[in-house]
Amino acid sequence: MLCIALLPIAAKAAEPDPVVRSLPYPFSHVVSFISDVDEQRPWHGAAIHRVFNEDLGLTISDSLWPQGGTPLTSALFLGPGRLNRRNSGAGSEPTFALLLRQWHRGNIDHFHGWSEDGVLQLQNQIDPPLALSAVRTSQELPKVPVAISGQEAQSVRFYFSAEPPADLTIALHDTQGKSMSFNSGSIGRGKKVLVRVGKLGWIVEAIVPSANSGSTPLAINPMLIDRVDFIAPSCAGGCPVSLTRVERDHFSRQIVLDEIPWLKRWNIRPQITTSHGGNTLISGFGIEGAALDLPRTPGTFFTDPATVVHREAMADRIDTYAYYSDLLRELSVRAVWSYFPARGTDQYSFVVSDSTASDLTNLTTTYNGLYDVRRTSILNFDPSSVQAFADGMRLTAPEMSEEDRRSLYCAPTCDISQGDALPVLLSDSLYLINKGQKVRHFWYTHFGSGGSDFEASQEEPLTPKTLKWIRKLANQVYNFDGSVSLDRRPWSPPANTWFGYQIMQAGIKPNLKVGAGGSSVEITPWEDPVTHVTVPDLKAGTRDLHGLTLYVSDPEQASVDVGGKSVDTFTRNPPDETGKPSITIVGDNAPTPIIGKVALHDRGDVEIRSGKFVDATPANDFVSLEADAAGHAEIVFEPWNLDLWNTSHLHFAIRKRLSTAGSSAASSDAALKIEMLMEDGGVVTALESAQPPADHEGSSVWVVPPLTVPDQWRTHTLDVARLAWPKPLANQQDWRRPPLPLGRVREVRISLANAAPGEAIDIRDLRALRPSGNGEAPDGGKLIAGRVTRDGSAPLALVPVQLTSSSGEVVDTTTDLDGYYFFYHRRREEQLTIRALGSSGLSCFPQQGRKIEVVKNEAELDIAINECRH
Repeated sequence: MLCIALLPIAAKAAEPDPVVRSLPYPFSHVVSFISDVDEQRPWHGAAIHRVFNEDLGLTISDSLWPQGGTPLTSALFLGPGRLNRRNSGAGSEPTFALLLRQWHRGNIDHFHGWSEDGVLQLQNQIDPPLALSAVRTSQELPKVPVAISGQEAQSVRFYFSAEPPADLTIALHDTQGKSMSFNSGSIGRGKKVLVRVGKLGWIVEAIVPSANSGSTPLAINPMLIDRVDFIAPSCAGGCPVSLTRVERDHFSRQIVLDEIPWLKRWNIRPQITTSHGGNTLISGFGIEGAALDLPRTPGTFFTDPATVVHREAMADRIDTYAYYSDLLRELSVRAVWSYFPARGTDQYSFVVSDSTASDLTNLTTTYNGLYDVRRTSILNFDPSSVQAFADGMRLTAPEMSEEDRRSLYCAPTCDISQGDALPVLLSDSLYLINKGQKVRHFWYTHFGSGGSDFEASQEEPLTPKTLKWIRKLANQVYNFDGSVSLDRRPWSPPANTWFGYQIMQAGIKPNLKVGAGGSSVEITPWEDPVTHVTVPDLKAGTRDLHGLTLYVSDPEQASVDVGGKSVDTFTRNPPDETGKPSITIVGDNAPTPIIGKVALHDRGDVEIRSGKFVDATPANDFVSLEADAAGHAEIVFEPWNLDLWNTSHLHFAIRKRLSTAGSSAASSDAALKIEMLMEDGGVVTALESAQPPADHEGSSVWVVPPLTVPDQWRTHTLDVARLAWPKPLANQQDWRRPPLPLGRVREVRISLANAAPGEAIDIRDLRALRPSGNGEAPDGGKLIAGRVTRDGSAPLALVPVQLTSSSGEVVDTTTDLDGYYFFYHRRREEQLTIRALGSSGLSCFPQQGRKIEVVKNEAELDIAINECRH
């Protein structure tokens, strides 16, 4: 672990802005996490986020590596041309698919560098240089230490004193008698590893493929290469070029170029990447001249002169083979955490007991087009003994009792950045909040790593101490027990969302206009001065404005215009500590339709219990209920498969229509009620009422003011953090969080009461919203994907799958070896019919329905043949 002596950043004192609130209402603090994925097995990450994000309702995000080779690594690829199809440990899902699904649920949203970096780099200096003096010139390589000969490196690089001849072929031979040749076409591609020739000369890279398509073993083991032949007919009389170095490892620009098209098609587009401290550091960010030098300790493989011990971070070094920061920017990355920063204060900020909140606009940059990410850490952590630890904790929590400080102790082998020490970070945040300090914590940690003797399982992925303290954080965020005052509530957004929020705050004020009445808001998109991208990106809806809270005169009359387009996904907030009401814009780029443009009958079963019901049609994108003679109407919608992930808000629009049958009423007294019965037994309710309900009856409730004016659409965006909770259980041993709109939806009940006979209500755009900082494809296209199985578990390979769009387009594909199908670049708001076609003529739709409305990336449109819907 790299240890750097750094000083805390002095915070700026700032007067509250008259229009822009510092943080989203109702929050006054930030406790977010930017977690490295070291040692986190795929199943463990999924289990951790089941607790964090589903059981507790926190929108905490995690990281992954695009590439990693060691067993049980949370990486999408084993290397170029090699998907990570190893079993994830979570059912029958391969690792790449589990991570893809976790990404598009919002549980993962950033990279911990590109590569796991588990392969040591070997570097053979050719001294004297080998001149290409004949048609065939050969170079022998010494044996490598047995301890590292089994490494699965795929990259072999050759350094030349001048540009190699155009007709060059390179043949590799290993100690096992295997050989492989790379022709002039491959060599031409291999030259793309360099954007600009540097002081080390020309480089050609050969990427060793798998022995067979889709297999794990490589065609030849680069670590066992003992001879290389350079064949160039043009060099029969000699060429003015010499070989100067041979290098073997598992990362380069060419490898990124091979893997990044997959990420683009899958719409895995993070805004943040951190630098991993692996075995080479080459895929990380760091300033030129900074390096880590390791000793050549006797008795280790570092004594071999080919093993590289001088380690540099090269992601932004344009004259190296590992330069790829331009490719990250193209993918959507806007910020990086450096392994070797230009300034220590750009790497960490530290928790001290007298700290105040730093200015959110105080962002820095080191690399072209990228912001610096500053993570929060703790200086005073001494795990050598319980007492030493408790004494260190006193510096940040002087009023915490000795008993409480000692109870946080993990083990002598616990590092403050490891997952088992997470309670220390949480306790520091909550201690400072409850002592009146302003907290902006972006914690550096590793959720899945250990340090103690705790053995994680899928059922119990967290230590008891971690579970206790993460529950405390959830209670502080949501105020489940009613004990948390407004000034002590922290926001806990995903990593991408929190950093994107800071970028937005840095540029919003000059581009914001509030109308003369104080309630109409206009936002003009601007070019960010560092990343040079447009904020907000209009292709991403209100993603980049998520959380922006603006003081207005009258929230009920508020309107928002962004780039000339009206926006209706904003909450209406009561006065905060300033005494002023406000609105909060909510990101709408990853919605889950509950009532959308697809008819409910195409997505589940509908029971009409009273009144009349009209489903959505191509002509009308809403559903309607009409009251019976008693003034009631009710339907129950049972979705075949409707899952909600990381829901932060619920949005819908309603319109009331008075009866035309002789009624003289000019306004409506009808009351709408929407109830969602979740699979865990919880009920979440939104209802129209002039007063809050006296008894929640076990449900979590939003109350909205009744819409009395007929024939006008009214939108509501409701914050999960402002639900009215049922009374908490007295028995803390059996504690579980109150009902939340998370997990599988069993039923949606919609009712109308106290209406005039024949009065109707229209409902559209009932959507669950979640924060998402994921980038957008240039064409705005979405991923549509799923898995075909025999029974929900056993995958079916090579099954034909057909997509038919509402425009009449038909696209055919087949499932891969793991049963997955993929359709790329689907247009937002188109409606799709997807069918798996069986050999017997049977066609089966996804469990989500006969039609799919494209509004976000979908990676879980699964088809189980034994439960075929057709």
